[in-house]
Amino acid sequence: MNKQSIEMLLNDCDSDETTRQARAILDLVDAGVYEAAPKIMRLLKSPDAAIRFTAAGALGYLGSEEVETVGPALMNLLEDKEEIVRSEAVEALGDLNYIPAVEAIEYLLRKDPSALVRASAAETLGYLGEAKSIEPLELSLLDSREDEAVRCYAANAIGLLGTSQLLPKLENSLKSELPLSVKAELFGATYWLGAPENLAKLVDLLAKADEDFADRILTILTDLKEREPAPNLIKDAPDLEKMLGEIGLRFPLLLHHAESILAQ
Repeated sequence: MNKQSIEMLLNDCDSDETTRQARAILDLVDAGVYEAAPKIMRLLKSPDAAIRFTAAGALGYLGSEEVETVGPALMNLLEDKEEIVRSEAVEALGDLNYIPAVEAIEYLLRKDPSALVRASAAETLGYLGEAKSIEPLELSLLDSREDEAVRCYAANAIGLLGTSQLLPKLENSLKSELPLSVKAELFGATYWLGAPENLAKLVDLLAKADEDFADRILTILTDLKEREPAPNLIKDAPDLEKMLGEIGLRFPLLLHHAESILAQ
């Protein structure tokens, strides 16, 4: 993108028309215009929730060169009245790996009234990599009143943050009455932490899954396969290759997802 086009987009950010503002923000992200971060940061105070949401998401990408100023500005949105804005601010802070936000995000995980925000908080804590977040994540995981999606993200995050020392506690959790989606995430988490037998249990769930649940399990397998160092899923669960083939036949819409795991 040439200099003149960038200037036009930056000017559109100052427009009174929210449609032009939103389009300009997205175009600046697509073009990777990192110098637009200060201009977009001003829009975090927009009276329009959609603009605040869009600006927060954009800064998760374009703010990487100015984290020390962008991070605090995004944290101001953690108290926004709109749940979609709070959720997007949490995820942007995770994209920026803004560690000073950990304590505030832990608070949202346990106290925010929105399940959407709590789910974003659980997911982001896993990415931020602070082991001290395991305790609030465990509380969310084991809270039977908590939203199922939040518990799933909490299980996945614990797998990212924990060590093999957590396995006895997590194995004990698997014995309790958990939603199948949460069990699936825990099988993935415990497999990653050093319980290879739990991958076979995840594959057993896949064999009995309906289309929606099968898609969720394929996402867990994809996530595991993309981690470093990459585990040998076929070696640890010999039936996986056969099961992925059967899933593609049972659910044609999932064929590409299943094949992509095999290809990796």
